[in-house]
Amino acid sequence: MSAKRPLTRKEKGLRTRQRIYRTAMDLFARKGYDNVTVDDICRKLGMTKGAFYAHFRSKDQIILEEFMHMDRHYEVVAESLSSLDSSLEKLRAFNREAIRLMSELGVTIMRVLYHSQIAPRTKDPYLVHAGRNLYRITEQLIREGQERGEIRSDLPPEELTAILINAFRGQLYHWCLTDGSFDLMASCENLMDFLLRGIRA
Repeated sequence: MSAKRPLTRKEKGLRTRQRIYRTAMDLFARKGYDNVTVDDICRKLGMTKGAFYAHFRSKDQIILEEFMHMDRHYEVVAESLSSLDSSLEKLRAFNREAIRLMSELGVTIMRVLYHSQIAPRTKDPYLVHAGRNLYRITEQLIREGQERGEIRSDLPPEELTAILINAFRGQLYHWCLTDGSFDLMASCENLMDFLLRGIRA
């Protein structure tokens, strides 16, 4: 039996980064985001702060990493929508996959993410950046639907985008508040039915 190939420096670095991420998210979930310091994360891992900072600039960047992962996922989903004819169905499919990702992350991680964004010291929450793929793709699909006469045009696409995203964010927040007490996917599917009737031309 052949010996295992030794890990490259890059592979070791990725493993260490993943260990830091998983440990930090576990601590955030158990103790609360604001109650965990970089020192706590390092102590739990048995590593120096210098080793931590070689991978993450701060504990905030660990949270940002998850949002950036979500945004990359949205881009992949958007690329798969070309086979659908209706802009309304594209919106439904895009939203379904976005909600599926959050459902799979689970209520504990979503609580951590939301908490990090509404903490008093958070001055510029990434969650509401209009340049995020979530906003950009939703607006693009709405604009396309308006141009094709499928979506009402009495409101600008930016406003309709905000209405849709805020409605689902409210549902997600309620899911977090009630400790995942209901089926998020089914609930958001019903919400999408209601919203699509409201924006249909």
